[in-house]
Amino acid sequence: MNDAFDAQYYNTVDQIYHAQWSLAKLSRQELLRQSIHTLWPHGHPSRLIQIAGTSGKGSTCRFLEAGLQLVSKAGTFTGPHLFDYCERFSIDGRIVARADVTAAWETVVKPHALTLTLNNPHHTLSFHEIGILIALTLFDWHQVEWAVMETGIGGRYDQTTALTVAATALTNVGRDHEHLLGAMTWQRTLDKVGIARQGVPLFTSECVPETLQIIAAACHATDAPLHVVDHHDVERLNTLRATISADDRPDASLLSSAHQQRNAALALALIQHVCPEIDIQQVVQRFVSVRFPGRFWQVSEWLYADIAHNPDKISALACELEQKFPQVGKLFVVGVSGQRSVRATLSPLLPLAKMMIVTGAAFKGQAARQVQAELEDLHGAVPLLVIAEPQQALAVAQTMRAAEDIIILTGSTYMIDQMLNPDPYLRTLNATCGWRTRETQAEGSRT
Repeated sequence: MNDAFDAQYYNTVDQIYHAQWSLAKLSRQELLRQSIHTLWPHGHPSRLIQIAGTSGKGSTCRFLEAGLQLVSKAGTFTGPHLFDYCERFSIDGRIVARADVTAAWETVVKPHALTLTLNNPHHTLSFHEIGILIALTLFDWHQVEWAVMETGIGGRYDQTTALTVAATALTNVGRDHEHLLGAMTWQRTLDKVGIARQGVPLFTSECVPETLQIIAAACHATDAPLHVVDHHDVERLNTLRATISADDRPDASLLSSAHQQRNAALALALIQHVCPEIDIQQVVQRFVSVRFPGRFWQVSEWLYADIAHNPDKISALACELEQKFPQVGKLFVVGVSGQRSVRATLSPLLPLAKMMIVTGAAFKGQAARQVQAELEDLHGAVPLLVIAEPQQALAVAQTMRAAEDIIILTGSTYMIDQMLNPDPYLRTLNATCGWRTRETQAEGSRT
């Protein structure tokens, strides 16, 4: 019996067992390919890189954008956004203008989408597909040579896998979206490594041997060259970073945390491959200036926000807090979104917590009382408080904070949006995204 992981066959069986679901997903990719061909008959002019993984996708995208700026104009498409939809689109390190997003939608994407829907109501573009086409339109208009595209969920069935790319990267495989990607690590790995394409190099910073074996097997089956980034690459990155003068190394740099150093090492290896003549010292110089909204964001002297929302990201945040604030009291204001396990997601924070306030988020948020109930058996001596409304929860945390304490907002991007978004109109739009569809469905059920 062959003990090798037969990635191609296991994927075949999985697709056959779920043919109605998998064929529907693959048909969406084909629809996007047709849309791209319609809008760019000779192919999209940008050279594209696709990024998948459980954690670190967005940061890796930003590192790639920063480094590739040294050779040409570069851009990124990431998600989700924190406050403003425009945050999903970056060109040369700057968020695109609202007017550009409106123009891309009104003059290119919406007319095309309307034509598709008129021809076939089943071909109405999804939110993710529209975002991809807006990004490609913006990159075309701004003459972006290198564009980095972040997957939504998984890899094999994500619409970004319809794109023709010059390289791919898989940051890691952890615990998130198990209800969509599979309960077993090998299942999630097989889905995420589905971004591999024949002849296209795939870079990964995954470090678990069993998971790496599956990635290698899938790349071998697809004939995709595999490049593994390990601790030696991280050490090389840090050696280069150490040569940068203190004045050029801001305290708020993403590179101050270990998990971000791994993301940067992955980006550096990929950049060196596609641009072999590039000065890697200058690339690392660019890396130290990268900022990304919501990643260990210091809102004020004692208030921090981090959009960590799955067990791996929360564990990384807990390590960073323990390293940077070992003797400081920590008050957490937390929420949980989607179908994530409350215990798996929030338990790494409990040993650090002086107090934990559980709140909600209007969009995809789990009920605060439900989150509290799932934490009660775990929290031990940590006081738990439930305040359902996010801004009120933050206000209470501020009144309970002692002089040397810090407050950390985490667990849900949507919760942080509801607390801190300075635009009340966007705050409402973000919180109620999808209400028209829900209302339509409700009307249909009443008639």
